[in-house]
Amino acid sequence: MNLLNSFFSRARGPAAPRLSLLGAVLGSVFLAVTASAAYRIESVPVPPELHGGISAVTFTPSGSLVLTTRAGEVWIRAVDGKTWRRFASGLHEPMGVIADSEREIHVAHRPELLRLRDTDGDGRADTFDALGGGWGLTNNYHELFFGLARDRAGNFYGAASLDSAAEKTPMTHTRGELNAQPAAEKAGHGSDVPWRGWAVQITPDGKTVPFASGFRQPNGIGLSPEGELFVTDNQGDYKPSCGLLHVARGDFHGHAESLKWEPGYQPGRLTPEILWRRYKGPAVVFPHGVMGVSSGEPVWDLTRGKFGPYAGQVFCGDYSNIVTRSGLENVAGAWQGFVFPFLGRTEIPPYATGERLGAGATRAAFGPDGALYLAETAGWGAGQDGFQRVTWDGTLPADVHSMQLTARGFVLTFTKPMNPAELANPANFEFDRFRFYYHVKYGSPWIDEAKVPVTEVRPSADGRRVEVTLAEMQAGFVYQISVGNLHTAEGEPLANPIGYYTANRLLDGTVAIGGTTRLAREGEASLGAKESPADAAQTGPVLVAAGEKVYKLFCVACHQPDGRGLPGGAANFVEDKTRLAKTDVQLMESLTKGTEKGMPPFGTVLGKTQQRAVLAYVRATFGEKP
Repeated sequence: MNLLNSFFSRARGPAAPRLSLLGAVLGSVFLAVTASAAYRIESVPVPPELHGGISAVTFTPSGSLVLTTRAGEVWIRAVDGKTWRRFASGLHEPMGVIADSEREIHVAHRPELLRLRDTDGDGRADTFDALGGGWGLTNNYHELFFGLARDRAGNFYGAASLDSAAEKTPMTHTRGELNAQPAAEKAGHGSDVPWRGWAVQITPDGKTVPFASGFRQPNGIGLSPEGELFVTDNQGDYKPSCGLLHVARGDFHGHAESLKWEPGYQPGRLTPEILWRRYKGPAVVFPHGVMGVSSGEPVWDLTRGKFGPYAGQVFCGDYSNIVTRSGLENVAGAWQGFVFPFLGRTEIPPYATGERLGAGATRAAFGPDGALYLAETAGWGAGQDGFQRVTWDGTLPADVHSMQLTARGFVLTFTKPMNPAELANPANFEFDRFRFYYHVKYGSPWIDEAKVPVTEVRPSADGRRVEVTLAEMQAGFVYQISVGNLHTAEGEPLANPIGYYTANRLLDGTVAIGGTTRLAREGEASLGAKESPADAAQTGPVLVAAGEKVYKLFCVACHQPDGRGLPGGAANFVEDKTRLAKTDVQLMESLTKGTEKGMPPFGTVLGKTQQRAVLAYVRATFGEKP
């Protein structure tokens, strides 16, 4: 049952229904709760001369803050927290930084990896050594080089993004062999010069080694405490959703264009089935919309409790106003795990105080003070440049701490003891599963959705843990958990009662080809969502109600809950009356095909009735008249 059918079938029922999959997602994610404050968000002032959007952030071993900007500068703030100096300038859009000291800093920018040194002690870099490069370059705006991580052996890791076929400026070939022929089906992003769409390893002696392929816009690079490489990639062609990818040498992560540069590549041989059978999906899927739209740098909480109860977990900022929290486990030899919201959207969460979270926070680092620092840039056309600090005030939030796979379901652990009667009631646990199409189209609808009955719950004596047994477990699905009816023993609701677990594998070693995706079956078009004649006939309040749920799943990350969008980016429906002055035909055209300003084509994800529904909701909620 698809999302809209699920909603309509329940809306027609005579009794107050349990939330559908989509309704459960949105009703809980945006539920107003009265949890105790636990985190504070505050802006950190930067020098007025620092401009261009912060593109990387780290700390030196002695505690000095180091920032890079998309305008090509490197800045250092001394340990006193007040004294700033410009360490270097003239770089080409640096997106990664590692600081060995206040006098030696490694920076990844578009052309290469640089080692910057201050040899005379005047506070500015005077030597710029190129340590590695070799990937192709053109003038295409989408060709960035993301990083930066370094392993215990001294090897650096970064990733080169694909170019954008939507760029109107003619491509100027500047470095590397040029090959503009598609590797398979024509996609919206290409690898026209070598190693675009690849993660690379740069050895201590400066050799650049292609490491893994199949990336689109690998906007975040990180190493786990175990030394495993993880990358966040963004939704798009061949990419059903964003996610946290475990990357090993030789992996293929889905985008066909990068394979042009693989040894032995032969044009015309890459069929959808060959690609899908090679595809290594995300270790943790970030479902589009509710878990962001463009994931940033993954950072591990190694603060030993300074940041609260989530030690060892992974935090990711996003282009939209959200920070997610993930946990990983090794299942049958492969990494996979869960994701929950942490901070998000334009409103201050009830478990946080201070300022609103800024947009474009795709770079992050934990500081020596145990705070999470978020670097924000409006350089992608939305949000505002900024720098924010998130601190824990010592209050324990009421939350799902973690989610682990068992042979027959999951174990949930909580930050606080839960109400024992509620924890023992199977009706308070809702599980749904879904997966995606693997195709060249932009994104994917959720497909093969099903509710998974809970057959047994076994709470621990202390109320901090519950083992949930499901009627069935299948590899190759994302499992959604909804526990919005649970409260702590003191009566607090959970701060984030909706989460997702990516079950690429089961404990017995069962593994699904293509991760949480499948190919479209014969006669099945992987375009838009299916809909019944009854759905297509819906009008009035029921259609608007369905549209609200579509809006909150697919649109809210950019247009925001209040409809005011992002500065310089997504449309502000409330204050810019010209947006909704357009005809339904014009707005449906934009919704289906996307816009030049960056809105993706939702015709690949939403059916016609879902498109009608969300337009009805936007007009009814933010327009002068429905």
